[in-house]
Amino acid sequence: MGWSVVDEKKINNQYNPSQTCVPLILSGPEGRFWDKLTLCKMLKNKIMKNNAQKFWDKQAKRFDDRDKQFKHANQELIAETKKYLNANDIVLDFGCATGTKTLKLAAGVKQIHGLDFSAEMISEAIKKKDKINATNVSFSQGTIYNDELEKVIYDKIIAFSIIHLLEDSEKAIQRIYELLKPGGLFISETACFKDNMNFKTRFEFTAFRIMRLLGIFPLHLNMFKTSDVEKLLTQHCFHIVKEERFFFNGMSISFMVAEKQ
Repeated sequence: MGWSVVDEKKINNQYNPSQTCVPLILSGPEGRFWDKLTLCKMLKNKIMKNNAQKFWDKQAKRFDDRDKQFKHANQELIAETKKYLNANDIVLDFGCATGTKTLKLAAGVKQIHGLDFSAEMISEAIKKKDKINATNVSFSQGTIYNDELEKVIYDKIIAFSIIHLLEDSEKAIQRIYELLKPGGLFISETACFKDNMNFKTRFEFTAFRIMRLLGIFPLHLNMFKTSDVEKLLTQHCFHIVKEERFFFNGMSISFMVAEKQ
């Protein structure tokens, strides 16, 4: 029995800029079946990714208005994060949205770069940056896997409200580890849907999961407990410096500071 491969590079020339290959699989009738199944999965993932990007693009103009309801929590988050930032730090803000938090953290660091895969979110962030002439702030549209990020070794990487939305969170954490310098800090705030949740939030969350299964709601939602977030970091050689859990907007939130060993 021979071998066959679904060449993701050829597929992605049409559907995705990634240049990787999936593992080899058996040829023959079984191979052709798995080739088609793998192709379907890749196309589905591409469609869902595009839909998620469109979802956040549509949210960009009204994102700040909706975020105002979390003003008090965001102020606490910014204040707590600042405790771990230094004047000489080069910082990456992964999943920066419209850049509000990025700009609020900028005064305490040497350089901070905001990254988001929504082009419209980045457009709003750049407008804010230009308005206040923040010279130590930059923004770009893309993912944590952008090759350009490898040109810098970061002292701190921040990820607010993003890890629970990633389909391959383990891969993302590994990438964050690679981008940090030894002794660098990863500062995250993550929704833990498997921990305490009030009835209203649980009902909304269940509805979102059903809509996701039906292909209506485009966002992936990880079912994390706080202990799952800690495990995710420690199994990728991070040492937990600080762990705090709080209840906000009807759900449990995990705030963690982890050091690259």
